[in-house]
Amino acid sequence: MMNKNYFPALLSILFLLLGTGLRAQQLPAVQATLDTNAIMIGDQIGLNLKVDVPKGYQVYWPFLQDTLAPHIEMIRAEKTDSVLKNDEIQYHRKIIITSFDSGAFTVPSFVFHIRNTSTGQVDSLTTDEMPLRVFTPMVDTAKAFKVIKGPESVPYTFAELLPWIFLVLAVIIAIILVVWYVRNGKKGKPLFARKPKPKLPPYEQAIKQLEELRLSKIWQSGKLKEYYTGITDIMREYFTDRYHFEAWEMTSDEMIHELKDKKINDQAMSKVKSTLELADLVKFAKAQPTALENDTALNYCIDFVNETRPVVETPEQNINLDEGDKTKVEPEKKKED
Repeated sequence: MMNKNYFPALLSILFLLLGTGLRAQQLPAVQATLDTNAIMIGDQIGLNLKVDVPKGYQVYWPFLQDTLAPHIEMIRAEKTDSVLKNDEIQYHRKIIITSFDSGAFTVPSFVFHIRNTSTGQVDSLTTDEMPLRVFTPMVDTAKAFKVIKGPESVPYTFAELLPWIFLVLAVIIAIILVVWYVRNGKKGKPLFARKPKPKLPPYEQAIKQLEELRLSKIWQSGKLKEYYTGITDIMREYFTDRYHFEAWEMTSDEMIHELKDKKINDQAMSKVKSTLELADLVKFAKAQPTALENDTALNYCIDFVNETRPVVETPEQNINLDEGDKTKVEPEKKKED
């Protein structure tokens, strides 16, 4: 019979194992998979990179080059998708790859850096290598080769020569115009000059787009996802032009992390953060905001742009008040009769 003194110790060990298992489920995880591991030469397949992290973690994706490995080329990298599931965020990015050589190759592993925003600790997670087999089309050499018959020569018709005649005339006319312009026109300037349209500053462009989004009234017609997607895209463009980082490739948490180093006041940061978080919830059908929240989200973005617009000092702002008092002109005294 088991000694009763061992029973509390066994319970403690059991709870410790259960707690460790629960914590293990919340650790970040990375995975890389191929749509298929056998292709024909020149075919394109998807390389799927997946990352599961709890809330409070920031993901740094590996740097991808055009050549992932010998004989394996990257065609393009699609945008990152994110899904909020319970207390975890699942990221997915698809890479289109191909190979122009036949043989057995290996898709390399990828290293992800995961940062715990609460502790600042950064961990590195690595995916597994994957085999890829590239085949060439099979040719049946047993069959006789057929001789390719050359094209028959036929005389040209006037209808076939007419386009070439027009082309020659057009070239002659173009040469005449160029010679005339060089001799009689303004040298060193294009023949048809168009004045470039000046680009608006980032804050003016953002305010203009936000007001246009307000006037479109798309959320009033039930298009909430389009409304919040429009807000997010406008702010991504503003972040890119104003602070010069690639906001289009970042999640909301990554953008907020980048903005923390830009000397922005806490009130403005709180407004834009709450708007981006609400937009993510609407995107994944986790929230149904009210009309007041819809208007407030756009107003918060306008406030953020106004708070972060560059301040241009005018000469009047640099005048010393003490010196200004010295420059006052006293009124002339009336001459005594």
